[in-house]
Amino acid sequence: MKPFLTCLALASLLLFGCEPEGQDIAFEVNVTQWANPNLPEVGATVVLEEQRLTNGVLNSFFTEIERATTPESGVVELQTVRSNVLALRIRVEQADCFDEIVDLNPEDVMTDGTPNVVDVAIMPQCLVNATIDNTSSPCPNYNMNFKWTPREVEDAASEVRFTCGTDWQTVGYGDTESAVCYITGGTWLLHRRFWGCLDSTNLDSVWCAPGGVVMLDLD
Repeated sequence: MKPFLTCLALASLLLFGCEPEGQDIAFEVNVTQWANPNLPEVGATVVLEEQRLTNGVLNSFFTEIERATTPESGVVELQTVRSNVLALRIRVEQADCFDEIVDLNPEDVMTDGTPNVVDVAIMPQCLVNATIDNTSSPCPNYNMNFKWTPREVEDAASEVRFTCGTDWQTVGYGDTESAVCYITGGTWLLHRRFWGCLDSTNLDSVWCAPGGVVMLDLD
């Protein structure tokens, strides 16, 4: 009886214990519009990138594995294999938009060929080129204080992105400063200015169109 049980255990090990682990990693990437997350983004480039250990050496750069362009559905499928992959990411590019990168942990993805769903909202961008001029101040010898305030968009996929600071800033009397900022396109940018000798604050806003360029002079 004992030899029979030993043979049975060995047979079970051969049949089940040595079955290779799943290696196929598939992604279903759903790309939508930032301002209207229920609408697909058409024509975006979706790239699957990875860091892989090769012959014991880690490639410090991400290598492109596969890319696709979103059709009318906004959905593409990409795939790779699990072996020796240490890091994964999905990069989405679109003209006049911010690049979006989604980092993925290979330990957390399914490796049996079942698609791992990744949702990405593509955000349009607008360039703001501003000059803040305090050479013709209504208050001689006073600093100008100014502040940017991006306006949020209701029901958007995330908060507005703005690459310049939103704290109060100071420009000395007789000085001029320049600011180059990127903001989410299709939004309003509020700007405020005041001088210490005045009781009022200059308040205004500018429309930043998707893919647009705003030339702004604050004096």
